[in-house]
Parts: sequence; structure tokens; C-alpha cells
Amino acid sequence: MTILRTLLLVSAAGIVAVATAQAADLPTRKAAPVDYVRVCNVGGITGWTLPGSDTCVKFSGYLTAQFTGGNLNTQYNWANTSILEGITGIPPLPFGQGLSTQRVLVAASQAQWNTTFYRHETGWSTRANLSFDMASNTAYGPLIGHIDINSEAANGFDALGGTTYLNTGYLTWAGITAGMAQSFFSFVGGGDNWANFLSPDRKGFNEPTLLAYTASFGGGFTATISAESPGPVGGSGGGVQSTGAIGSNPGNITFGGQRWPDIVGALHIKQDWGEAQLSGVLHNVNVSSNAVTSGLVAADSCGVAAIALVNCASQHNQIGWGIDAGVKVNLPQLGDGDNILLTGAYSQSAVWYGGMGGGEMMWGENGQVNGNGQPMYLADAFFNPLTNQWSKPTAWSLTGLFEHNFTPQFYLDLEGSYGEISWSNMGGGCNFFGLGCGVAQTIQGPLSPRAKTWILGADLGWNPVTNLNFDFEMMYQGTVQDRPSGFLGTVYNLGGVGGAVFVPGDWHGDSNGVAGRLRVTRYF
Repeated sequence: MTILRTLLLVSAAGIVAVATAQAADLPTRKAAPVDYVRVCNVGGITGWTLPGSDTCVKFSGYLTAQFTGGNLNTQYNWANTSILEGITGIPPLPFGQGLSTQRVLVAASQAQWNTTFYRHETGWSTRANLSFDMASNTAYGPLIGHIDINSEAANGFDALGGTTYLNTGYLTWAGITAGMAQSFFSFVGGGDNWANFLSPDRKGFNEPTLLAYTASFGGGFTATISAESPGPVGGSGGGVQSTGAIGSNPGNITFGGQRWPDIVGALHIKQDWGEAQLSGVLHNVNVSSNAVTSGLVAADSCGVAAIALVNCASQHNQIGWGIDAGVKVNLPQLGDGDNILLTGAYSQSAVWYGGMGGGEMMWGENGQVNGNGQPMYLADAFFNPLTNQWSKPTAWSLTGLFEHNFTPQFYLDLEGSYGEISWSNMGGGCNFFGLGCGVAQTIQGPLSPRAKTWILGADLGWNPVTNLNFDFEMMYQGTVQDRPSGFLGTVYNLGGVGGAVFVPGDWHGDSNGVAGRLRVTRYF
């Protein structure tokens, strides 16, 4: 027994010695440090620092679903006087062709494809928004990059774009802003109620691509100079080029291309009481009239003396301009988050900047609300071949918004807007079939010389839990247009039976409509 115990002890000592020797032969190294993700705040962007870098990254966005509805009334389209020739026995152009003037209106019917009958009264939309912010500190201040992407699926009434697109994408550094960003001209974007109130909105929609410099003077005061694109911006909007909205161009005016950017200057102040801004813009109008540019030269002179359309002054280039001013005052004495906002804009030959751009009004239909009534002509210029003259528009708008928070969960937004557009060289005081209408007034009046519109809206919101929002919204828009001095009448087609009927002097200048939306949004 003693011998066995001795052998076991010797064997155990040998094993321990061998193991110790092998362990001594292993290489030694320090444990790798663990690089934890850290919370950061750079330039007001709170996020997480990327491992191995000094870049602070933030991910955010929202998912929203909405159900919409609105009323439908009779739709009136602009037409061409050739329709009258068809009624009197001369072979006509098909309905819907040559929509070029308000001198003649065509009432919608099932015989016309662009008709109220084929419009939606309800609709559905879903939008997913994803935003990325990247920020890092430099010796000249934060370097920030921002990307904002929308992806949409929709159908029916007031359907969203139904596509995926870059909404904004820009960088800021040392006072420089470059990329697709909110315009420095606009004081505010669209209203808290959707569909936008009257404002030169290139903030909540239709953001331009720009290159800007902002100087900060302390106390919340800044000054900015910005060069901004007037052209289309993809899914985010149609730009502010010089033509009217698609399908709403009675003069067949075509944008001649960008010659120089819109030049914007803005003064802004933001303090505890609220904020205010004053801004201005210079805008290039570069257009031509297709119908006249391609016309045959039938006389050496233009205007009334011409036997046919002639290519005379059908190309046009001028400088438009606009100003915008706004103030927002916080009202903590009424409730936490309460405020009132007032803003106004004025423009000449720059309709969008006067708050009357097509995308700013309900559904972007230029006052033809839900397709009801007839649209206003909203463009930066108009050519009348009968007088060989270009007309210029003057547009302005005023808007007010009041927000009251009853509790942290319930709030109410009330908003109202009013705007007008007037055209030069459009005569007035009579109509073609009226008394006292001279030849000059008749040939000058292919458009309404003055149109006005207003929008009233309310949004009742509920935030039951953090990052969840329910909105119920109702809006009304009305439009009134003065009769053109050269107006002829309205063409009706009674369901396609019995042909067209022309009613001389029958003018329809009023349009109105209501719409509502129930929206549910989850933010993150």
C-alpha cells in the first residue's frame, strides 16, 4: 500500500511539472479593449458614436397611414375656340384637345375623359420616412450630413406619390449648406393640417437643391445668402419653373430652361419669445409660347393686324421677384407648446414665391378643389398672340395659424389663408357678349384678370402614448375668378347624347370643396 501511494504521488508531481512547463511556453498578450457604443451629442444631434470614429450617428423617421375623402362637383376645363367651330358645323378637334384659353369653358361629362365622373372621393396612403444624421466636431464647428428618404404607396383621392425618393439630402459646415435642403426663403412650410396653407412652401415640400452661406451674429440672429434651383426636384416636388402646373396652361407656355439660380436673401431671429424672418428672392423667367413659335408668318406685323399667328414676341425673359415675412410667438401663458404664427408673401412674375404656387393649395389643383369648378391660371407669364403682348402676374397671400394644447395628449390647430393673383393686359369691365365691350378689351381678355382663394382648416390631435399620434383634420377651400373680358361661353355635352351645346356668356368662376383625413403616425 505504501509503494502504491508513493507511485501515485510521483506521477501527479510529474504531470503538474509538465503542464507548468507547457504553460510557460505559450505566448503572452494583453486582452483586446472592448470599444463600447457611446451616446453622443454633436451640433444638437443626439445619437451613437460609430466604433472606431468620432462620427455621431442618429437614425429617426416615422410611419404614417391615412384615410382621406372629399366632395365632387362639376368640373370645368379650359378649351379652345375651335370647339365653337365644331358646334357650328366645322369639323371640331376632339374634346380635351387644344386646352389653351379661358375664353371658352367645357363642362365635364361622360363624353370627355377628363371628367368628374372618373375622379375618386376616397383614398388611402401610407408613407415610410427614414432619416439619417451624421455629425462630427471640427475646428470650424460641427460637420453635419442629413439624408431624408420617403417611400409611399397610395391610391384614390389625394394619393401620395407612390414611389421612393430623396426628400432632402445636404451637408452643413462652418455656415455653409449644400445639397437638397429647405429653402431659406420660406418662413414656414405647409400647415400643421395637411395639403398646405397658402405660403411659398419650399420647406415642407418641394425643397430645392441649393448652395448657401449663413452668418451668425449672436443672440439668435442670422443672415443667409442662398443660390437655389428653380427646376423640378423629383418626387419631392415640381420646382418653381416658369410654366403653370401640368394640364393647366392655357397659353401653351413652355419653360425655356434654367439660366441662373433663384437668389435668396434672408434675415432670421430666434429667441425664447419665438422667431421672425424677412426674406427676398430674384427669379429668372425664361419661357416661350409653343403655339406661336411654331406658327406660320402671315404678316410683317404682329397683333391684331396679323392674319394668322406669327412668330414675333413669343419668347420671353425677365426677372421676377418676391418677398416673404413671418413671425411666430410662443404663448406659454395659455398652455405648454401654444403659439400663434402669422406670415405673408408678395411677388411679381414669381407666382410660387407669392404663396400661390400650384402645390401649395389643396391637392395642387390651382384652386380647382377636388376637381370642382375650374383652375386658376398660375404661371410666371402669359402670351396673347392677338396683341403680341406678354402679361405679368402679381400674387400675394396671408396666413395665420394658432396651436393650443389642452393637455399633453390633446391639441388643436386652427389655420386660415387668403391669397390673390392678378394679371396685366387683361382688360375688364365687360365681356364679349356684354354691353360696352370694346375690341381692345375683347382681344386683351383671354384670362381672368383677378382670382382669389381662401383655405380654412382644423386639426384635432391625440397623443395617447409617446411617439404615437392620431390626427383628424378637416379643410375647406373656396376660389372666385373674375370673368375674362374676352370670355365667350361654356360648352356642355349632355352625357354624350345629342352632341355639344354652347351657352353664350355662361361663366363659372367659383370653385369650392371640403376634404377630411384621419391619420395615424408612429415616430421613432
